[in-house]
Amino acid sequence: MGDVSGGIHGSIIAGRDVSGATITLGGQPTPASKQPSFDELRQLLAEVQQELAELAAQKDALKEISPATPFTAQGAEQSVKDAAAKIEPEMKPEEAGSVQKNLAEATSLLGGILDGAKTVAEKAGAVGKAVQPLAEMLSPLIDKVAVAALWVARLWLSV
Repeated sequence: MGDVSGGIHGSIIAGRDVSGATITLGGQPTPASKQPSFDELRQLLAEVQQELAELAAQKDALKEISPATPFTAQGAEQSVKDAAAKIEPEMKPEEAGSVQKNLAEATSLLGGILDGAKTVAEKAGAVGKAVQPLAEMLSPLIDKVAVAALWVARLWLSV
């Protein structure tokens, strides 16, 4: 994942380059490269929290990936909750770095789930079919979390 405290160089967040990504925010396509407002970041984090809650609720499908995967999803969900609870319009760089670290951690955890989901989804049969929707849901969710980390950098770390 790399050290994110002290800022981000470029747009690589937890191993993902999101500079050219387009996410959905409020149902509208939104480029990752835009200069966000505080309210847009807050809205993005709220949407991510909702999507993570939906993901975590799919315990049976998550268990098909690994017995630990539901707990990994909960860890990602908690990291995003912690990040969202910390953001304020006027944050110091150290606080923004902490938010960014939480978001990078969530991105990394979700990336691990996605890797496992892709492997299981490739298998034939009911298990593969049960996990396929998770795999399809995870990639855009990971992009959203990574974009949130990038936006934190743009708002408070002069990136």
